[in-house]
Amino acid sequence: MITNLKSWLIKESDYPRGMNDLDKVEFLLHYAILAPSSWNAQPWIFKLKKNTIELYHDISRIQSNRDPLGRENIISCGAALYNLLLSMRHFGFTADVTLLPDADKPDLLSRIVWKSYSKPGKDNKLFKSIQKRHSYRKPFSEEKISQDIIDLFIDVSKDRNTSFFPLTNNSIRLALAGMICEADKDLGSNKATRQEYASWIRSSARHGDGVPGYAFGLGPLEGILAPLTHKVFNYTDEFAHNDEALTASSTFLGLITTPEDNPYNWLEAGLSLQKLLLTATSNGIQASFLNQVVAVPELRSRLQSLLEISTYPQLLLRFGYPQEEEITPTPRRKLSEVAFEEED
Repeated sequence: MITNLKSWLIKESDYPRGMNDLDKVEFLLHYAILAPSSWNAQPWIFKLKKNTIELYHDISRIQSNRDPLGRENIISCGAALYNLLLSMRHFGFTADVTLLPDADKPDLLSRIVWKSYSKPGKDNKLFKSIQKRHSYRKPFSEEKISQDIIDLFIDVSKDRNTSFFPLTNNSIRLALAGMICEADKDLGSNKATRQEYASWIRSSARHGDGVPGYAFGLGPLEGILAPLTHKVFNYTDEFAHNDEALTASSTFLGLITTPEDNPYNWLEAGLSLQKLLLTATSNGIQASFLNQVVAVPELRSRLQSLLEISTYPQLLLRFGYPQEEEITPTPRRKLSEVAFEEED
């Protein structure tokens, strides 16, 4: 077994029922770190002490050219927090959660105070979907998502202070495809940004982070060479036209927005995102991200105008039914790299 895929393969039967509660909670972090993150940067650190977990933003993983404020990283940490809370409920823990609990520690994103009890939580269907959710970067099947499912997506997004806009209109989808192509070219025109992208491309899953070549659909040899070739050559146009085609061929896009644009809202967006993704997965649907259009300020404003909204776009996604049942996941860092027990 490749160690860096371990968290994808753990079983409920591996849960350390005979150990103390802190060991049990630490085990649940395997589920937390299966949240998605931009370029699989995994920008989270968990510090455990007595009956408290603190979630920190690992600012060393900020993509300083594309996302200097770490907005996408903080959204990803919100998604990891959702996985953790869902897993805690599933295994019989309650949790009091505070977002951004200390103004003097901006990197401290959440404090979770937990206690165990005997009755397991609900949400079993969503919990079962954590290890089945993957970013699907290939074309979806032509099967359309029903209105009932779309309505469900809208409903689950109301749990947080976020809004979900389903985008099914053909003209809007084609306009977005063009904007995404434009965003890719805008971002790719900056050599430093391209080098930043290349630094997160990996040859295989043996690395604990980044995106392996196989996730881009590359063959074995191409995958091995990808970290080098992407540093040397400019693939901007290829990425742009591929993303444009994927967007144009997708039957359903969705946008998550927030009323304000600050770290608290970004965390809320991450919590909402993960519940949405797990709801989709539980219904046989996968998703992938088209966030480059949000990363370019001018295009983000144009997106608001196109959709006639005043809220702040945070995440643009494409949803659909995958053509392949088996999806090879991207790796995760070992728990020892992201989780630490602190002394009293």
